[in-house]
Amino acid sequence: MIGTTKIPFFGVDRQYNDLREEILDATDLVYASGQVLDGPRTKMFEQTIAKMTERKYAVAVGSGTQALIFALRALDDRIKLDNVLIPSQSYVATVNSVLEAGYDPVFCDVDPVSGMMDLNTIPLHASKISAMMYVNLFGNILDQERLITYQEIFADGKIPVIEDAAQSFGAYYRGVPSGKLGDISILSFDPTKNLNNYGSGGMVLTDNPDHAELFRSYRDNGKALAHNVTGTNSKMSEADCAQMLVKLKYFDGWQARRTEIAEYYTTELDGYVELIPIDPNVEHAWSKFVIHHHSRDVLNVDLTDKGVETKINYPIPLHLHPVSYFNNDVGILEGTEQFSRTCLSLPIYPELEDYEVEYIVDAVKQSIS
Repeated sequence: MIGTTKIPFFGVDRQYNDLREEILDATDLVYASGQVLDGPRTKMFEQTIAKMTERKYAVAVGSGTQALIFALRALDDRIKLDNVLIPSQSYVATVNSVLEAGYDPVFCDVDPVSGMMDLNTIPLHASKISAMMYVNLFGNILDQERLITYQEIFADGKIPVIEDAAQSFGAYYRGVPSGKLGDISILSFDPTKNLNNYGSGGMVLTDNPDHAELFRSYRDNGKALAHNVTGTNSKMSEADCAQMLVKLKYFDGWQARRTEIAEYYTTELDGYVELIPIDPNVEHAWSKFVIHHHSRDVLNVDLTDKGVETKINYPIPLHLHPVSYFNNDVGILEGTEQFSRTCLSLPIYPELEDYEVEYIVDAVKQSIS
């Protein structure tokens, strides 16, 4: 079969084909009602996500990036932000959101294997940051006990923390759901996520009623607060939310399938490539399955030739992006740069067939051998 199989990295089309009739029925009801924005399905979707993440408030917005900007703005309303600590290995939306919100990013190095924030480097930044935004990369969750300990080094004893759970919805840390693990947390529903919209979408999660009111106002040009704050137009439509409610019925099963695939990869590829260690405190969401290899680029080309589509998440560290022009020195964040040189993501989504998963493993083994 090697050389004839074609396995895409994402399975959005497969998912849609499985759910097509339900999705079309749900969206048809929305359009027939005439209520296409700010209706009962948006409210129901927000309430469902709030319950799943054990939050008091969930506010649907136009994207995960917009959710991050809103979270930063809400914190600034209380403490006046200046510099925000972020990991240097993440999707570019992480640094973009800080810059778009009007603050300066401070880049924290990451563990060269997991890609997660290297908490040992946090004391280096204690004197120059006013908030922290960490990313639960690939469906993993940052060590919460150590995070709490390191927060104590800051002048006020604690700094506000934003949990970027865009990739970790469905994960748990010692039984606590991702989305609950920050002063404010955010979700993304873009097509690449475990719970994905056919377009864009995001959510801001909080237990603070004042923050929730700010988020509702930010997404609707300041309307919720009688235009006493500035805002924009950043909503999920009723059709979006209707689709998401359909998908939530299948979400637990999808997560179980992702875990099954990840466990097979882990068992079969151990010793062939370097795998990201799993924290026993974390129930992983497996939005990505990332391996490391010293000849990553050669492996990537070879897998492509064998019909396996892969991705590099992410090839350019944030501190080396052109947008980060003020802090782009090569070699200053060694863990991050090592990670970006060796990481490679394999396909992992519920619609993969068993024979495709086995094929991917065989292709990796043949390429390495």
